[in-house]
Amino acid sequence: MRRLLMTALVLLPAVLTGCLESAYRVGAPVAERGDRPVYRSPKAASKETQQASKPAPISSQAEKNQEVQIAIYTPPPRFKAKPVTSVAVSDLMQRASQQKNAGNMIGAAATMERALRIEPRNAHLWNQLAVVRLMQKQYYQAEDLASKSNALAASDRDLRRDNWRLIAKARRGVGNMSGAQLAENKANASR
Repeated sequence: MRRLLMTALVLLPAVLTGCLESAYRVGAPVAERGDRPVYRSPKAASKETQQASKPAPISSQAEKNQEVQIAIYTPPPRFKAKPVTSVAVSDLMQRASQQKNAGNMIGAAATMERALRIEPRNAHLWNQLAVVRLMQKQYYQAEDLASKSNALAASDRDLRRDNWRLIAKARRGVGNMSGAQLAENKANASR
């Protein structure tokens, strides 16, 4: 009960401030007259806003002929999505890399899946698991995993390009040459 009362006392000023601000926005603008505010009726406020919203007429010929300059589009800066790696995940990825280098693809995939249970939104982990599935000749799963990595890659163009190349290799593995060409085109377009 005491906690509820304390919460109410903390929130009361915020609620009252919000009510006053919304009343101000709804139709009772304040005009300063000396040191005290004078409130106007909603009708008077709407007439003032209508008059203020009308564009001012152009007064001279020079202002009419003023040139407008348009800036050239510059793409957003490139940055790599930082993989969220805890100590546990980095240890698991190191173990998976050792297993992959030793040729133990089943063990490497299991270790990567364990890392993904810890950090399921890590695009780099999905990419690495797609590489392992491609090496295991599990082409459909490799394509799905690379697509999942692309969905999580944000604007990391290098990772997205790598994923599109993995998708192209997976599609070639199942004989989908036109799909592989489309994926290669997307990889080349993401430079």
